[in-house]
Amino acid sequence: MTAQRTDTGRLTVALETIEGYGMRQRARCRVVRPTTPLEVAMVFADAREAGVTVGLRGAGCSYGDAALNDGGAVLDCSRMNHILAWDPGSGELTVEPGVTIEQIWRHTLADGWWPPVIPGTMAVTVGGAAAGNIHGKNQWRDGSFGEHIVRFDLLLPTGQVVLCARDQHPDLFFAAIGGWGLLGCITSITLRLRRIYSGLVHVTQTAHGDLDSLLAALDAGTVEATHLVGWIDTAARGRHLGRGLLKSMREPIQGEDPDPALWLDPNSQPPPSRLYGVLPTTWLPILGKPIATPIGIRLANRAQWVRGNLPGAAHPHYERYVPANFILNFVPNFKRIYLPGGLIQHQTFAPRAVAPRLFGAVLARSQALGLEPSLAVLKKHKPSPFLLNYLPDGYSLALDYAVPRRSEARTLELMRELNHLVAEHGGSFFLAKDSTLTPDDFRRAFAPATLERFAALKAQYDPRELLQTDIYRRVVRPAQDLAAIGG
Repeated sequence: MTAQRTDTGRLTVALETIEGYGMRQRARCRVVRPTTPLEVAMVFADAREAGVTVGLRGAGCSYGDAALNDGGAVLDCSRMNHILAWDPGSGELTVEPGVTIEQIWRHTLADGWWPPVIPGTMAVTVGGAAAGNIHGKNQWRDGSFGEHIVRFDLLLPTGQVVLCARDQHPDLFFAAIGGWGLLGCITSITLRLRRIYSGLVHVTQTAHGDLDSLLAALDAGTVEATHLVGWIDTAARGRHLGRGLLKSMREPIQGEDPDPALWLDPNSQPPPSRLYGVLPTTWLPILGKPIATPIGIRLANRAQWVRGNLPGAAHPHYERYVPANFILNFVPNFKRIYLPGGLIQHQTFAPRAVAPRLFGAVLARSQALGLEPSLAVLKKHKPSPFLLNYLPDGYSLALDYAVPRRSEARTLELMRELNHLVAEHGGSFFLAKDSTLTPDDFRRAFAPATLERFAALKAQYDPRELLQTDIYRRVVRPAQDLAAIGG
């Protein structure tokens, strides 16, 4: 594959080794970083001529191989990062796919608007958020990211540009959102943001002694909260299995904040660069290394539980919006505490009826193998209307596993067990977090007609399968084949 010339020169193709966010999956790829839709079209044309596949990539925040394309080309959209239009009257924003969640809030916060759905890191690009149809701490209330998309331009592998909306090419609209970049490259996207009246959130934290009571509190919290997230003590066992803390956040109503201009100023949001005013946050990844060891994981979880039960811990208070949601963004390279073995995040999505039993089994099995997760996060969900919907009427449990070299084989075997357990219970999977799924377990998360429909759209709009990624070849395409034969 050779880069094609443009009016401004020549696109550069660089042979690079890139990796997933979990620092475990790597691929040797020919990486191209276009800056315009015309350059994207040129990359597609060049790849078609050379017989090379192309994978799409944003900020590289997928944990496994969803944005890798070993041996092929990777179209990195991070330089297509311009805000194209902003209407502070309606909250409608049009951006290129490489614009990040951080760029959005920095641009719109002073006008009283906030991204409608946010992930755990503000480094995620809008193109990646759409391709994955990401969720957030308010998904049970406000839906998934895709539900706030008004329209987008989709550049197909053939070079054709299609305007997609609910009433224009709805087949592509509902399949490309959550379609993992396998149908085309979004070159511009229009979102409708959410109106807010303060840069603060009202926060209440409560402690709950077991998984059932934590889930019950999560359900009860939906009455008043705008965002909810649970933390689980992964070291707790027996009758305390699944105990944890519930963080309930509520956005202030109009007039509640006496000085909204202060807190809606983007410069008021980021936390200081020193912990407790003394320790530089750049030191934390080094000092935090012991947290990723088995003993460190147990001690850190126990300390967090004790801290959450101290007098005053449940006292309601206000926090700045950005630190309340993105605190790890302000600890540079925090994930490097998991090196050299890296990190696996296993996220289980479970229907309401089976969630207590399934989550309990996942936690207990991890403990039995001595592989307690370093972090466990609980959220509440509702289904989304998109073709490859992974969101249940229920809950999700995201677990971070350190993977020391000495326990790598046991950890991978545990992942296989957990994936099979989730599939057996009618659960589902989020490909942005996956690095261990089998095609059969993925297939069981969807009705056969759903995978067959996606395969038909792929054949219609990308008949030569120009757009491919490692996860497409590892999981998605084999699962479609299984669905087609009734496997």
